Amino acid sequence: MSKLTTSTYKREATFTSSIAFLPAVISTAFLLLAVGSLYFESLPLALAIERRLPSLLVPQEDNARLILSTIASGIISLTVFSFSMVMIVLSQASSNQSPRVIPGLTTVKYHQVVLGFYIGTIIYTLLLLLNFKTENGGGEDDVPAIAILLAMTFAVVCLVLFVYFIHSISKAIQVDNIINSVFRKAKNALSRENELANRTKSSEVEQVRALTYTLKNDGNGYLKRIQLTELKQLAKEHDLQLEILVEVGAFTVEGTPLMRLSSDPKEHAELTQQLQDCFDLSEEEVIMEDYEQGVKQISEVAVKALSPGINDPGTALKAIDFLTLLFIYRVQSEERNCLLDAENNLRVIEKKITLDELLHRYLSPIRTYGKGDLQINIRLLRCLYNLLHQSPYNAHEEVIAKHALAVVYDADKNIENLIDRGRLNEAITTFNAIAPPRYQLHLLDVEDVFC
Repeated sequence: MSKLTTSTYKREATFTSSIAFLPAVISTAFLLLAVGSLYFESLPLALAIERRLPSLLVPQEDNARLILSTIASGIISLTVFSFSMVMIVLSQASSNQSPRVIPGLTTVKYHQVVLGFYIGTIIYTLLLLLNFKTENGGGEDDVPAIAILLAMTFAVVCLVLFVYFIHSISKAIQVDNIINSVFRKAKNALSRENELANRTKSSEVEQVRALTYTLKNDGNGYLKRIQLTELKQLAKEHDLQLEILVEVGAFTVEGTPLMRLSSDPKEHAELTQQLQDCFDLSEEEVIMEDYEQGVKQISEVAVKALSPGINDPGTALKAIDFLTLLFIYRVQSEERNCLLDAENNLRVIEKKITLDELLHRYLSPIRTYGKGDLQINIRLLRCLYNLLHQSPYNAHEEVIAKHALAVVYDADKNIENLIDRGRLNEAITTFNAIAPPRYQLHLLDVEDVFC
């Protein structure tokens, strides 16, 4: 794989993720349509069609200029207002939920289509105005009636899209819709990951070679993407087995270990650089649409909701519920981190995040910021209860019990109300009902407050 492939992917990812990508494409289409309409107006067929149109649909030159000017100025106002609403929505989402949800809002295709249609209509209308003949040189036959009718149709469509845009953008800022959208993307990303071909568990792989050679990173930045297909192909071509030591989204520093290999890559000319090119680094923290990023965004929304400035525990409770579902999907899916070639030979071992690490990264912050809230603690215990109940073959019971113990420990230190402690004991009893005997949680001390 060459550097050209990597740089091409980076440019493509930058362009397609921009809020201006679809509007630019649609505006270009309107530009071509305007040129085509003006050319069509010079054909005899267009003149014949215009003569058959009702007289009210074929305006005089002055009226045509007025119509086009009105359309252009009106759509410009709609565009300015729409862009202003987008900026307000992004600002509110960043301050009230999390800055990481902004890419999900800016990449909504429907909003980009609306903005692109606005800009395209403006371009189309302005080109018609620029191509009018002077009054002394033209007459009624020189008025592009069909093109003007198209401009009027586009203006009506823009008004309809404006109503839809207001409705859609007002829903996009609602935290329930944000959480639902992130949840669906994370679930779909996990499904796609599990459906990839030629993957298997590390425990099922035979003939694993000794990975004695280390390849160090040659750059700094956030790991945006690992091109696994090209990496596996390189390993097959040079008869290598390799293990990736970094995970997507992590910040990597030059000189730190990047992977371990079964043979020295320096023995093959240019192999070291080809392996490095399979790792796409970015100086900015990137937002990927993968499973862990979805979990991260929902967790940050919950933590933000528990902050004193937002004070929205209801949002945090819903975020915990959706995190529960994502954790359940995670424990129910196979941890297939070994990539095989067409002959079923092991080539690449990915770095997979464990359930314990997931809970530490994204459930512990919620526990820390909500440790004094009774409902948050009960919901966290309920999350771990459901996780333990759904865990196949009790493979993760020790990890789940450890995090449940952390919840109880923090609650014991921060919740002093005896009634609340009694309610928390009910949740602990429910958890203990399915927990193995060696992972039973101790009840909180509660004195009898009644005479």
